[in-house]
Amino acid sequence: MNCRSVGIIFAMLLLPSTLTFGQTWKSKIGFNDLVSEKGGSLGDGSGLNVMQAEAPDSAGNYMPDVTAAEFSGKTFTEGSGAFGANNHGTLVANNYYGNSSSMTGGISNITGYDANDYIFNWLNALSGNDLNSTPAFDIGNHSYVGNGLTTAQAEDILERFDFVINRDNTLMVVGANNGSTTATPQVLTPSYNAIAVGRSDGGHSQSLTSVYGAPRFATSIVVPSAGATSFSTPVVGSAAALLKQAGAGTDFVQNEVIRSTLFAGATKDEFASWDRTSTRPMDEVFGFGELNILNSYHIFEGGQFEGSTTDPTTNINDRGWDYGDFDGSKDLFYDFSISSGGNASLSAVLSWNIDIVDVDSSTAFEAERNLADLNLELFDSSGSFLGSLLDASNGTAYNNEHIFFEGLDGGDYTFRISGNSATDFGFSWHIHSVPEPSSAVLLGLGAFAMLVRRRRR
Repeated sequence: MNCRSVGIIFAMLLLPSTLTFGQTWKSKIGFNDLVSEKGGSLGDGSGLNVMQAEAPDSAGNYMPDVTAAEFSGKTFTEGSGAFGANNHGTLVANNYYGNSSSMTGGISNITGYDANDYIFNWLNALSGNDLNSTPAFDIGNHSYVGNGLTTAQAEDILERFDFVINRDNTLMVVGANNGSTTATPQVLTPSYNAIAVGRSDGGHSQSLTSVYGAPRFATSIVVPSAGATSFSTPVVGSAAALLKQAGAGTDFVQNEVIRSTLFAGATKDEFASWDRTSTRPMDEVFGFGELNILNSYHIFEGGQFEGSTTDPTTNINDRGWDYGDFDGSKDLFYDFSISSGGNASLSAVLSWNIDIVDVDSSTAFEAERNLADLNLELFDSSGSFLGSLLDASNGTAYNNEHIFFEGLDGGDYTFRISGNSATDFGFSWHIHSVPEPSSAVLLGLGAFAMLVRRRRR
């Protein structure tokens, strides 16, 4: 497909492996359990302002079928001018904000864009000019990929994209390509500040990135049984919308926090080969794991706990989060305890944005990248503060750090955030004991009833 603004070939569309798929994913990612637990108090995305960019079909159509029953009562804005319905866009929209088919059917304010128009006119990519103004969206979905560019062209698009995410505090979700042997696309999958989504069956691009910073694995979270990556991506967008609505009025709405919460809540027991290293915070194929909105919602409910620059005097909850401004000089500490005789596992994720600075004060856009380097460590503090280091995540290629640790005995423990770079960050964690409490005790735990499932997290 020829881009309207430049004379290059830009392959935008994520071709679906099938156009029909069930919604067993709602059960698999914990949404049905969350609905049973929260009932009418669970939000539905009402009041959020979202966008959806689509590769146009052969007739130039990029909007979903706004007349479909799944979208009744919603207001659509044609951000790239009047066009008809795009079948691919309709299927994406079903999982994103469909009245009954998504998790956030209450979303009613949607702006659609032709992906070419969004990138080459709104972002003003490859023009050298500053970005054009767009509304500040809460959530954005991009179920398409771009290839056939030079490295410089791809990086210009990605810098502008990450600039907008940081500037507007938008949570953007982007798709990896379909096919386990396909190369990771040049655009938009390598974005640092977006969430790149794959499939739980591993049927998505798995190679290292070839543009935009150090080579790294890009797919950060996967979704089960949602068909192609095009339709997995809006499931994560819907989950992000659910969390952002829940956290309204608090620091939780920051995209760094929502990202870390989705990642920390992801499950691993679906993947026998899942692993991470101290310099690679996520698995090469499955990222931080499979989306689990029940876990992530419980992390939100755990509340905010501020890190201390000295040994904390109070423990954090088993589930919780923080948003802060790391100054690059003072380490932050978070203490927690495991009850005597207990055995626990934990998942903790630290996330921050790459900072793209426009250093040209004129009408040109001249990007300067600043990728902070933070570290996340877990210490056994029983007997003495920071007594022994148990695990560390201290890579330099990513803007996330992750500790997943199983088999913590009863005692005192500490997370430490360190580094030599100043940046805002989101930090989220959940800790659970094994074996779980008896069923009688679980009845009194409310939000923690999901522990009886004995899932490896």
